[in-house]
Amino acid sequence: MRVQDEKIKGFNVLELIIVIAIIGVLSAVAYPNFSDWRKDRETRNSVVKIKSLIEGINAQVQRGQYAFVQVDVEEGRLINEDDGLIVTSKGMKPKTLATLLNNGESGWWVTPNERCNIVDEADEADEAYWDEDPDPDRNQIIDLDKIEVRQIVLDNVATTWRDEIGAVCFGKNDQWYSGNGELVSSSGDDVIVDSYLFICNRSNTRSQCDIDNVTGEPTTEHDHLYVIEWSRFGNIKLEKWNKRDAEWIEQ
Repeated sequence: MRVQDEKIKGFNVLELIIVIAIIGVLSAVAYPNFSDWRKDRETRNSVVKIKSLIEGINAQVQRGQYAFVQVDVEEGRLINEDDGLIVTSKGMKPKTLATLLNNGESGWWVTPNERCNIVDEADEADEAYWDEDPDPDRNQIIDLDKIEVRQIVLDNVATTWRDEIGAVCFGKNDQWYSGNGELVSSSGDDVIVDSYLFICNRSNTRSQCDIDNVTGEPTTEHDHLYVIEWSRFGNIKLEKWNKRDAEWIEQ
């Protein structure tokens, strides 16, 4: 038994050092991949939340809960002094819309951006434009647990603008499709509603997504870049930028 015990050995110091070195090398190789995967997962989760909010408010239009709705995306309004995107859905009841349609002075029939009203907090008259607005700064008393209108704050993603707000509006009648702020473009005398929202990972070195306005492709290298696209009928599509093949891939 004594001879058998002497044959049982543990690691010596040299072997232990080699094992530790191998573990260190493997960790150094694996960590960047894990970190990149984690950032992409966090970015995608935020993008899916925005997509779900747009789909949810459009579903309420189809159900007749609202006749006209808005999704606005605000960047730069500080939340606890941290930058982030604030995405809010708002709803207008059929009765309110009917009043606007019958009011020749409401601005509804003038331009699409007048129709897709971005509420000015300093203008008390604008406070009543949307029947249900979950933004706490609007001081509306509504049930914030309702799924019809929502507001989400995302501090890990950015879009193509800073310190501004963009809005897109949908209605039961697709002719009411409209936009305002950073989600409209001008072409001569015409106002064109943008049908997409670019979302990328926010970091210490990136505070907005760099996108070519003509090609819709990134002008700088993005590791985690997505785009949410919609139609005037409320159909939503999600794509991710594949930088290796330089193309958008539908998710």
